[in-house]
Amino acid sequence: AGGGGGSCNAGDINDDGIINVLDIVTMVNFIMGTQTPSDDQACASDANEDGIINVLDIVLIVNIIMGG
Repeated sequence: AGGGGGSCNAGDINDDGIINVLDIVTMVNFIMGTQTPSDDQACASDANEDGIINVLDIVLIVNIIMGG
């Protein structure tokens, strides 16, 4: 067994297998500084892979949730 790097499920921040509003709430907490993401959570939160967790990532994940 070997793992590749960067293989996180973009958008599924709480790793429950579903991308939904709970993931958005967690992302907002990361952005506001009230929670600190683990490496996996940071990877899943950075939807546009620009190295920053911000509102652009939230917009992308909302589009995923809305079926965009």
